[in-house]
Amino acid sequence: MPTISTSSQSIGALLVIVLLVACAPQPAANPTPTHSSVVRFPLVPANPPTSAATATTDDATSTPAPEPSAPPAPSATPLVDELAMLAEMQRLPKDRVLLARALSENRDAPEVARTEPLDVQTGHIKEFWVNNIVDSQNYRVNAELRYAGPVVLMYVEEGVQVDQAALEQSARTFENEIYPRTRDLFGSEWQPGVDGDPRIVVLNMGNMGGGVIGYFSPRDSVPASVNRFSNEHEMFYMNVGALTPGTAAYLDTLSHEFQHMIHWNEQRRSSTWFNEGSSTLSQDLNGFVGNVYVSSFVSRPDTQLTAWGEFPGDSLAHYGAAHLFMRYIYAHYANQNDGLQTLIQNDAGNHLQAFVDLAQQQRPDLGSFSELFTEWALANLLNDPTIDQGQYGYNPDVLGYVALPTTVTAEDIPFGELTADVSQFGADYYRLPVGATTLTFEGSSLVSLAGAPEQQGYAWWSGRGDNSVAALTHPFDLSNVQSATLQFDMWHEIELGYDYAFISISTDGGTTWETLPGQYTTTDDPHGANFGYGMTGVSGKPGITTGTGERGQWVQERIDLSPYTGQEVLIRFWQVTDEGFNAAGLLVDNVRIPELGFSDDTEAGTGEWDSEGFVRVDGDLPQQWEVRLVRRSANGNINIIPLNVGSDGRVSVTLAGDSESLLMVAATTPYTTERGTYRLVVQ
Repeated sequence: MPTISTSSQSIGALLVIVLLVACAPQPAANPTPTHSSVVRFPLVPANPPTSAATATTDDATSTPAPEPSAPPAPSATPLVDELAMLAEMQRLPKDRVLLARALSENRDAPEVARTEPLDVQTGHIKEFWVNNIVDSQNYRVNAELRYAGPVVLMYVEEGVQVDQAALEQSARTFENEIYPRTRDLFGSEWQPGVDGDPRIVVLNMGNMGGGVIGYFSPRDSVPASVNRFSNEHEMFYMNVGALTPGTAAYLDTLSHEFQHMIHWNEQRRSSTWFNEGSSTLSQDLNGFVGNVYVSSFVSRPDTQLTAWGEFPGDSLAHYGAAHLFMRYIYAHYANQNDGLQTLIQNDAGNHLQAFVDLAQQQRPDLGSFSELFTEWALANLLNDPTIDQGQYGYNPDVLGYVALPTTVTAEDIPFGELTADVSQFGADYYRLPVGATTLTFEGSSLVSLAGAPEQQGYAWWSGRGDNSVAALTHPFDLSNVQSATLQFDMWHEIELGYDYAFISISTDGGTTWETLPGQYTTTDDPHGANFGYGMTGVSGKPGITTGTGERGQWVQERIDLSPYTGQEVLIRFWQVTDEGFNAAGLLVDNVRIPELGFSDDTEAGTGEWDSEGFVRVDGDLPQQWEVRLVRRSANGNINIIPLNVGSDGRVSVTLAGDSESLLMVAATTPYTTERGTYRLVVQ
């Protein structure tokens, strides 16, 4: 069954009613689960600063000539060095409890709500918080415990009619088949968890709104004193107004949400695209094979694999891309030796090299994630496992089902010029006109990192990522001033109401922090994510969310530090995200405290700034390209020719013979969601 994520609500995977499809029975498995402890992040700097493919062909030649290897990287420049710095960037896993202790008045926030198992029997009535996706509101419902088994507790909303026998049948199938199989593949959920009970709670509701049929929310895995909307269970939610217990569709949704629960425990800061791809693969491997999302992606292959849409309609093709990619990875590289668990534990969605490291165990010739992505993108066009080492097709012998029901369609283009753009880690496909003799590709050599308006020189960037934290800290001595004002320029695009940036101050060496009010901060807290005075949405445009086409503006912020004079302090910029969706993040520049004579325009280096996740950047990255020419002869032989794009973004190829010519263009610069632009000339 297909799945969709409404990442603007950031509450896990959501399943859409209109896309339900029939599913097959699921296999059983014997688990060998592992447990992952909760990852912590430091609140005090570790070193506190002190004040002061590829075959050649005989009917095509190119300039530069094709080589059976990845295109060369651009020559060493500061931009390339910036890519290297970004590769080393480590945003920290978000720990809601430690954040509450540091940033709120809840200094003694507990890690768990209870330590003893729940003492509940069928018939027990409990009040739950639920989230309405349409109006983004939280509200309460009462539910009755209708099944209490060794693995799962099934609650049903009061007033909702559910067949008891069917509910129990689904619960036992989950306990006996889906639960062990999914743990064997992906790892373990948190046990005994926030409620001291190893059992999973499932709330069956009558209607969730917005066509949603299920979700998992990590906020339930913290005490209510940390997030007031927490239900204090490891749990997920099922819409029995759309899903009938006892059916394959109901079980399919359970298998999807359970992977999310496991994934959250095994890798707290995992990216949404990898997490969702793993959940859709979980559906497949539990016996529920669906292709509606796959079809959505195949019709829109210019969809960024390594990103996610903020709104439900944006996410359909992203789901399909992630689903297909994880099918491909599992079929070729991750179907043995706990390959999926290895990818999760190595945070593959944020560290793309983890996919390469796994693949190189079978393909030592594979050079980079860009190359791996390109092979997958060509598999979506050709789906022919007989070419080369099989990497240009899916492996039905391993999967046991058809992974790609239909291939992507190449667009026919005429002689002349064509100007286009493409997503990073997305692909465009073209069929060249018969009789074409020369093809020239001219791609942009630079791409914006965050899409911010140009600001002279360097700035600090928070990076981006799901369910994670970035911090930038500097010591200041306010002992000898009577008043002080913190001034800085900032730009941000942050998911409205779910993700926040903060400016904070510590007077105890970084143990606790107070968020500071400014001209652009808000105390609005619709989802329990704002720790005081936070910045959210699009800078310079209050109340505007990201994903609407409105872009942020550089603004100048002023914050009064006078209440903290007479002592040494630490100033920290934070950027905190939830799961589901992340936007371009926060940029900070030209930090000043005039009363101290302090002014830092970020040009001279990092100075006394201590960074955990923030990176000093200049706004642009080198645009990397993967361009492939596919030549299909009259007898069906296929040759795949890499067109090595030069550092100037150009390459030309001379065509000869009567072979059919297909072209794939992919932009492959990481860390950004800005599009690459290019021009084709066909003669």
